[in-house]
Formats: sequence, C-alpha cells, structure tokens
Amino acid sequence: MSGQHHPCADILAAYASGLLEPGFGLVVAAHVEGCAHCRAQVVRFEAHSGAALRDLDGASLGEDALSRVMARLDDAPAPDLALDRRPLMERLSLKPRKWVAPGVWVAAVETPHARTNRVYVLSVAPGMPTARHEHSGAEFCTVLKGAYRDELGLFRAGDFASADHDVNHQPVVQGDEACVCLFATEGRLQPQGLLGRLAFAYADV
Repeated sequence: MSGQHHPCADILAAYASGLLEPGFGLVVAAHVEGCAHCRAQVVRFEAHSGAALRDLDGASLGEDALSRVMARLDDAPAPDLALDRRPLMERLSLKPRKWVAPGVWVAAVETPHARTNRVYVLSVAPGMPTARHEHSGAEFCTVLKGAYRDELGLFRAGDFASADHDVNHQPVVQGDEACVCLFATEGRLQPQGLLGRLAFAYADV
C-alpha cells in the first residue's frame, strides 16, 4: 500500500534525521514502510546527512575511547536480526481498547512521547463520522485500514495526513469496512458539541 497522500519533504527530512518525537516518527514510519516513493526520499535524505558528516572537522578522542565503546557493546543485548514482517497493527504495543461509542474504539500506543502529547490507534465503523474537532497543535495520521473522507480529501489505507491548529474537520468513514488509523497529536483534540466532548474526555489516551 503506497497511498496517494504523503508526508511533505520537511517531515521526511526530520524523520530521516531522527528529529521527530518517537510517537510522530512512528506514524511517519507506518507510511514509509508501505510507500516506495517516500522510502526513496528518506534514503536520499540519509545519504545527504552522511555526506555532511564527512565534511565535519575531526574530534580528538581519548586513548581508551575504543576500549570503552567495545565494553559497552559487550554489555548490550544482542539484536534480533530477524525481520519482523507482521502487519504493523500486530507489532504495535497497545494498551487496552476503550469503546467510546458503538463501533468506535481507541487504544493508546505504548511508545515514548511528551506527557502532553497523544499516540493512539482509532477504529471507526463503516459509514460513521467522528466528532468535528480542531487541534491544539500538530497531528500526524497514517491510515492502516479502510478509508475516510474529510475537508482535506479522501484518505485510504497507506495514506498520510497532517493537520495543525488551523484545521477544523470531521472525518467520515468511507466504504464497507472499519477505518483504522494511527495518530500522534500535540496536546488534546478540541471537539465541538457536547457528545463529542464527552466521547473525547472518556477516550483520553
């Protein structure tokens, strides 16, 4: 699944450089994993970063630098070199699901992130809308399954979406299967309407 909507170059550059918070990086990785176009861009950004490192002046090291590094490597656990090819949903470490409405559940993702931010998976049944809402800051989303439509367009499995405090939208699930998305948000979403506020308060992840 490659998708039709992709992260912008600035986001991919930040991802390749390791500058994104882990939760936001996870959402980008979920898209890049299935998108050959974006993987190629990430490889180019990584190559440029490597070339820039070669141009830096060398730094002096202590005589025991190598032995200290080797000692740390000896103490580190051996990496698992087997490639994990399970679907991403099976690899995510999720907290228990919260059913916030009939056909709608949310589950926090156990990954490092700022205390005020949120990283979670949301599943919404076919044909259902989410609450109309605004954002406190940046929001990254990768569609893992199904599709939804909002004011920004139609997003299918593999697509990436980003929003900020200027975006006010109400995604509605399209097609005959549930839409499952991986999100990272700065701060809490700001729902409109009493039912939306109650659902978001209960689902706070």
